[in-house]
Amino acid sequence: MKKNKATWILVGVVVLLSLYTYFGEYQGKEKEKSREEQQAVILKGINADQVNLIEINNLQQKITLSRSSDGWSVTSPIKDSADNADIESWLKQLTEEKTVSVAVEGTDIKWQYFGFDQPARTITVKTNSNQQMTVEVSDKKNFEGNCFIRFPGENKVMVGSSGWDTYSTKKVFDVRNKHIFRHQLSNVQSFQIKNKINTIDIQNKDAKWITPGQPTLLLDQNAIRENINKINDLKAIEFVAENDAIAAEKKKLGLGSSLVSIDVKLTEGAWTTNFYEAKDKAIYAEVVSNQLLVKVGSDLLTRLTGLTLTDLRDYRLPFASFDKTKVEKFAYDTTLKKASLVKKNSLWEVTPSDSANEVQQDKVSGLLEVIKNIVAKEYLSPKAVKKDISKQRIVFKDAADQVYFELQFSDAETKKVKNEEKTIRYAKTNLYDEP
Repeated sequence: MKKNKATWILVGVVVLLSLYTYFGEYQGKEKEKSREEQQAVILKGINADQVNLIEINNLQQKITLSRSSDGWSVTSPIKDSADNADIESWLKQLTEEKTVSVAVEGTDIKWQYFGFDQPARTITVKTNSNQQMTVEVSDKKNFEGNCFIRFPGENKVMVGSSGWDTYSTKKVFDVRNKHIFRHQLSNVQSFQIKNKINTIDIQNKDAKWITPGQPTLLLDQNAIRENINKINDLKAIEFVAENDAIAAEKKKLGLGSSLVSIDVKLTEGAWTTNFYEAKDKAIYAEVVSNQLLVKVGSDLLTRLTGLTLTDLRDYRLPFASFDKTKVEKFAYDTTLKKASLVKKNSLWEVTPSDSANEVQQDKVSGLLEVIKNIVAKEYLSPKAVKKDISKQRIVFKDAADQVYFELQFSDAETKKVKNEEKTIRYAKTNLYDEP
């Protein structure tokens, strides 16, 4: 009996091991297969780059987007250019979405538990090879906030990410091109900004921004480009009215005369926009060239309301053009000291020679660098300056003993500049008439 018992135990162990091996391997493979099925790409075979049509039915309206060589456009329920970058971004995410799990499958699904007994939101994508797929998205979600989704006509409910709720509830505003300036910046030939203070005319001539009325006036190219970029970056936060409805809406909002007008001349055509402030202080822009009235943020209007041509001048000039390598002699005459220096064999010496006063070469180099890096705080008319700035000066001469650069300046004083206390000097150069 003991022998038989031992045999049965041995057989039992072998059987258990066999069952464990069989079911362990089988169930492991089945679990792996199930996991792969559950985490499968939903829009299988759809390449985002090949999608040329998207339809979103959010149960309130049906939005159709189509792609051409010029990019994405909204074709229904309105016709307008679309937000290319945004659409490309979420379309890529959409085509890469995977199922979280399969909620239920079979012929006896209780659809009301998953919200599919009611009309569902849908997203349809179509490729340029006529491949088309539609996904239904329920209003109901699981306890984790993930969406119940299905393919029309299939007896299977899948669980997808919460992103499906975002995709399927998009409205026209979400997909529409919200930029109010819709042209290439390289096509801008000139522009005019008109506010309550003045009218500023800027023109691109030989790849340089100038003002036609004063072509010799040197302007800050970076400041001009910054203003153009701000115009280019402006987006609508609400589309208020279009075409014939604009006049009535302006009257309703109490939009009187414009605070700022911008007129841009392009390589082909023009772009004109007027900015208004409503009774509630909200800012509106009428894009005349596109027949749009939109609500916008206040930042650009704040920037342009007080803009003058003076703000666009290059305040590094004339100092930025100072070339210290051309300086062979210089003399300074201040209320504290007076001296002349000359360069000999690349070293600076006091003239007439003074052995008691050795020139510190690094300080001379530092002075020349300081001159080059001076930035003007403000340009003034000669009549506006009541200070005598002729008594202190530095005169720089070139190798031909000709005056290369001369700077006259006043004593230092404290003055409020743009609401900040600053230590300033009034100065004048031989290159500009203005102090």
